[in-house]
Amino acid sequence: MITPFPTIASTLSPEALIKDVLPGFGVGPVSECKFFSGGFNHTYRVKTVEGSTYYLRTFRIRWRTLADIQYELDVLNHLKSKGFPSTRPVPYKDGHPFCTVPAPEGSRILALFTEAPGPEISYTQDLAETARKYGQAVANMHNALDDFASPHPRFRLDLAHFIDQPLFNIQPFLSHRPDDWNFLQHYAETLRQRILAMPAEMLEQGTCHGDLQGYHANVAPDGTLSFFDFDCGGFGYRSYDLAVFLWCCRLEDAVATRWPPFLESYRETRSIHQRDVQAVPLFVCARYLWHMGVHTQNSSDWGVDFLNDSYFNSHFEDLRQAEIDYL
Repeated sequence: MITPFPTIASTLSPEALIKDVLPGFGVGPVSECKFFSGGFNHTYRVKTVEGSTYYLRTFRIRWRTLADIQYELDVLNHLKSKGFPSTRPVPYKDGHPFCTVPAPEGSRILALFTEAPGPEISYTQDLAETARKYGQAVANMHNALDDFASPHPRFRLDLAHFIDQPLFNIQPFLSHRPDDWNFLQHYAETLRQRILAMPAEMLEQGTCHGDLQGYHANVAPDGTLSFFDFDCGGFGYRSYDLAVFLWCCRLEDAVATRWPPFLESYRETRSIHQRDVQAVPLFVCARYLWHMGVHTQNSSDWGVDFLNDSYFNSHFEDLRQAEIDYL
């Protein structure tokens, strides 16, 4: 038997992180390090004796490459240089923006981020004004990222990312649902042809956050939105960043209250061609497909229990409604 036994994604000890990792970031004595959240990566909330809060992300080996991670950190440093409010990476003692630790499954990359001030954005009151502020902030983010460049290659938010890869990951889970698989193939090909016919090469492309659901931003005491979690971002269609917001509005039955003020505010802040607005519903359809794709892609780490008939019944209901509405 192999010793130590192979692992897929270990959970690093908070005590060991305090002792062996966090001192290298130079943030001073640490009073608390707690495993904060799982998901695509593992995140730890770090509090210092002086009262500052940071978030330590330990990247999963099979989720992001070194170049992917370097690109994301480059984005955050670029936004900092532009004065756009977002979290920023705290450099390690050797000047690098991250460090590595020898985990059981291999070398894990760790990056420490500053905290975005204030509570996370909420739509419990002043819905239209909150959506307007979010739309304005997203437009300002795109403005700040227009001249971003990184020497580190990263996956692109393209049709392979939204269509081909999700289909590859979903197919093994639909062997007992042939009708759904046939529908999904038709849905995907219709979506592909609709995007190509825009035409795709005329759609605006640039660096995107990739997960602007209307959240992933905290509200500072002065009302400033500060963004975090660029893990799903990359170079791609700007319409997709807007589409993720509309997609979440659909999930929360809030299209009528949030989408119009969001889009109006975005357009007041940043020029956008009408064809890019017209493409947004198509990328909502792409987001539904991508969402199922990442769930199935990560099943070896997250488990397969939730990928049951109830899951697929619900998600295919959403897909069929999206087809009716947008395709």
